[in-house]
Amino acid sequence: MAITLDPATRVFSVPQSDLTLVSGTLYDADTDQIRKDMFTLLASESYIWLPDAFVHNAEVTVAGTTYARLIEMINNFSIQFTPNTQWTVRLVGSNNNMFDAQNGILIQNQVQVIPTNSAGLITNPEILDIYKVMGLDINDQPILSGNGETTKTLTLGNFSVTYTPTSISRD
Repeated sequence: MAITLDPATRVFSVPQSDLTLVSGTLYDADTDQIRKDMFTLLASESYIWLPDAFVHNAEVTVAGTTYARLIEMINNFSIQFTPNTQWTVRLVGSNNNMFDAQNGILIQNQVQVIPTNSAGLITNPEILDIYKVMGLDINDQPILSGNGETTKTLTLGNFSVTYTPTSISRD
């Protein structure tokens, strides 16, 4: 069985038989393979008229570190895992939004979906707000100085905190 698409609802159905059995009722879903299957389906004559279903950013290596691919479902496309029974699917191979039931990406049924997203560098709006309130530039980096034994000073922009480290010993 292969991934199917209902063009009226824009729901991709991913059958359990396309996934990898880990053990018991746990299956792994290779999200890059799902992306490729969705692309192939959308490129077919039956669905070519539909808009793009996802944005894909491939793996990228920066300074010897490889960052994971990103797959983001867009344009009101959704995904569901079938059959609608109690089993678990773990999304592997990318950072993605395929688990997002709150925003209608995942059609929630009895299948438990486990994301394995991992954040590398992130932007946190709350941290940006704190920087703005403090009148700091987002590029200001915290600086720790001092001799490390009697005093330490943490400086961020125009703000400094000096403190004395304490030692902790174990009996």
